[in-house]
Amino acid sequence: MTTDGARVAREAAGTAADALGVLRDALPEGRERDPRGYPVEGRRPAVALAPHTREEVAAGLAAAARGGLAVVPQAGRTALAAGGPLQRYDVALDLRELDRVVEHEPADLTITVEAGLGLGALADLLRPHRQQLPLDPPGGDGVSVGGMLASARPGSWRGLLPGAGDLLLGATVALPDGALARSGGRVVKNVAGYDLHRLHTGALGAFGVIVEASFKLVPLPQATATVVCRCQHLPQADGLARTLRHTPLAARGLALVGARAAAASGLGPAPHVIVGLAGAAAALDRSVREVRLCCRSAHVPHADVRDGDEGWGRLRALAAGAGSEIDGGDGTPLVVRGSLPVAALAAVLEEAEEAGFAAWAHLAAGSLLAVAPPSGEAGDRERVALLRERCEAAGGALAIESGPAALRAALDPTARAPDEVALDIARERRSRFDPLRTVNPGRWPRLDDPGERGAP
Repeated sequence: MTTDGARVAREAAGTAADALGVLRDALPEGRERDPRGYPVEGRRPAVALAPHTREEVAAGLAAAARGGLAVVPQAGRTALAAGGPLQRYDVALDLRELDRVVEHEPADLTITVEAGLGLGALADLLRPHRQQLPLDPPGGDGVSVGGMLASARPGSWRGLLPGAGDLLLGATVALPDGALARSGGRVVKNVAGYDLHRLHTGALGAFGVIVEASFKLVPLPQATATVVCRCQHLPQADGLARTLRHTPLAARGLALVGARAAAASGLGPAPHVIVGLAGAAAALDRSVREVRLCCRSAHVPHADVRDGDEGWGRLRALAAGAGSEIDGGDGTPLVVRGSLPVAALAAVLEEAEEAGFAAWAHLAAGSLLAVAPPSGEAGDRERVALLRERCEAAGGALAIESGPAALRAALDPTARAPDEVALDIARERRSRFDPLRTVNPGRWPRLDDPGERGAP
């Protein structure tokens, strides 16, 4: 290294150290954590901080922005392989200390909570009131409220129950300029203002860090059950699933499960149809009878009724890439999600399983999930590109929900190229709310790098 180069390197190192010092000074003592516990994409941050309040999150973001540091917010750490690969990673912002219930009005079926609260803990808090937040994202109880909103990954109930954006009444977001921006409210009837809180749903932090959210709740169902139907082959399972889709049932989940996915989720190596039921006991009894009648008509002899959500939890874990058969040992499973016409789901599911994926479909949403261990950059790119082409030929699209950084750098993880007008608006919002790309730089390649990416 030349003398000038060494001097520039020393000055850069000194500037970075100064910026980290300013960041540490922005929060009270006791907020620093061991950065070795926060790896993302094989990298560790220079510093890890765990703020305890919304104001501390905003102060930390502002200090990081002034120092030119890149911040990666996280809590449950269930969606850190989503979006494009990070361009920079200096600061881990651990939000798990923000786990308080700010306000709960059981009579109004509304609740306001901090973003670090896990969905399992939230369910435990609501259960004595016979209430629930009816969302079941991949990862299940380990997902934080903020992560659920920022990633907006739907679960098996999508299409039959409201989505996260429909249940969100308002949110508070910390911005890199140190401000706390509030949109919406804590009650169902918000008559003023724009729905800016929904802008942050699925944004992966592009417009700020969610620190608080208000939701509509629903009563807990009186009873739940799962009917597991084992079929002889995929066409038989597809026919049964389509029949059940048009049968009046007290259903909150309907999945067509390929043989690989069924084996990985503990059901056995055969195509299955799984029906999730919820409601009054009489409605469940009637629905079970209807499912069994449909099975007999389709010559499906096996229809096992199980209490509760047995089977669905395993599919949620599979959708998050959990399981020794899936994760490949490197902690970065390959998970893709297709949006397809219902008529095309079975054919694309079969092709996905032939390509080595464990695949299943949620019929109410027209959604296909396919999960596999990584097979190397070239192999992953080829099979994802081919499956994406197949989805697009069928009138749908395919997004990469999780995968190795090299794959997400080679292929645009988003489902399809957005409308240019919408893209320009999103870029303008990103520049307005986070002009220095402080939060998750690189997660949205088309916002942080306007150049075209991802040609197969």
